[in-house]
Amino acid sequence: MAHQIMPVTAFPVVQPTPARLVGALRRLSPAPMVLPRLQRLLADPNAGLFQVVELVRLDSALTARVVQVSNSAWFGRGSGCGTIEEAVNRVGFHEVHRLVATAAASAVVVQSLSAYGLDDKAMWRESVACAFAAEMLAARVGEDTAEAYTIGLLHAVGRVAINNHALGAGRTARLADASFPLEQSADEYSWLGFTQADAGACMLQNWEFGPTMVEPVRAQYQPLQALAPHDRMAAVVYGARLLRTIVCQGGAENPVRADSAVLAKLRLSETELLGMLPDLHEQLAKAKQMTDLR
Repeated sequence: MAHQIMPVTAFPVVQPTPARLVGALRRLSPAPMVLPRLQRLLADPNAGLFQVVELVRLDSALTARVVQVSNSAWFGRGSGCGTIEEAVNRVGFHEVHRLVATAAASAVVVQSLSAYGLDDKAMWRESVACAFAAEMLAARVGEDTAEAYTIGLLHAVGRVAINNHALGAGRTARLADASFPLEQSADEYSWLGFTQADAGACMLQNWEFGPTMVEPVRAQYQPLQALAPHDRMAAVVYGARLLRTIVCQGGAENPVRADSAVLAKLRLSETELLGMLPDLHEQLAKAKQMTDLR
């Protein structure tokens, strides 16, 4: 008697999406959730330092980091700060956004990403360099400097979600780096059907950032396709990524060149953009005095 062949049950393949990758990050720090509220406070002329303190102290890890940095060689003077109130008063209202934003972003972004061949120090340097560059560019072209700084810090946060997925999928090969401006986005898209920019935009939405922050991150590889009125900030992020690439990967065989159409949106020449490099190097050197990541 012939054996009956039983039908094979076909299980649907779960297609990765930005939302699924972000949802898989179970231990994702909530620290960046304070940033949208912090920016609203800093934009309010009636807000005071005590309101900033109340916001920061909602996250114990963030509070500890702010206190630690306020006691660094860059800010430290006199007796050490023991409380968040003392720390915020020491650094001042105008510097507190940088400090809190950097500490909050570090809780997520500063980690080793094997899929990208980057350790935690490289991630810190890229994030902070992009933040400073975005802030300088925003000031130059009349965009919001606090928003630009935060976007620069978090521009590559989508890599965290993709790296986590790569580890879970057992992928050992690094994503191919095509250098600026596309970086690993082509390989990401070939593998997943989306890029770290899409995953990063999804993460920012989960943290309750608005479209002024989400859209420039999503459109960082095609800033000219960004939705108005966020296209100009997307161009700022493009320029900041270019400066960040030069600072962090200096000495590359192929010099980094800017897209003239993107620079036209910023009303800057390539010479003017590259003229910001000395200031960026100086800002990054100062930042090293505020952290143990060298």
